Amino acid sequence: MTVMAERLKKVLNDRIHSDQNGFLPTRQIRYNTRTIIYILEYYEMHPGNQVALVFLDAQKTFDNLNWDFMKQQIKLTNFGVKFLRMLNSIYTTQKAKLMINGEFTSIFEIKKGVRQGCPLSPLLFITIIETLLDRIR
Repeated sequence: MTVMAERLKKVLNDRIHSDQNGFLPTRQIRYNTRTIIYILEYYEMHPGNQVALVFLDAQKTFDNLNWDFMKQQIKLTNFGVKFLRMLNSIYTTQKAKLMINGEFTSIFEIKKGVRQGCPLSPLLFITIIETLLDRIR
């Protein structure tokens, strides 16, 4: 997964809009603070103009990412058949069971969310969230 993540980072650096600063090389989330300051300074100097700032709370987003939507968006980005196949092998028919008080639950299917700790997960997230951000822009 790490090799795929490193390859994907190189591609995403050119494809993800510059206002999205998380999870990519040469970008840092702190740049967003500077952008907000620039916007506020501009508004202060041009009070006749209207300004809107949108803040999105991405709480539990990794847990709720819809696999079908994710695969559809990845397909549209033209990352290639091999990448899509690899993604399908990870995000199709996953099953799990939990241990509660020393006893295992019945097996259940996992149908959404990206893997915690997987180096691909934040990159998949920013690829998918770019769809929403494009519409907002």
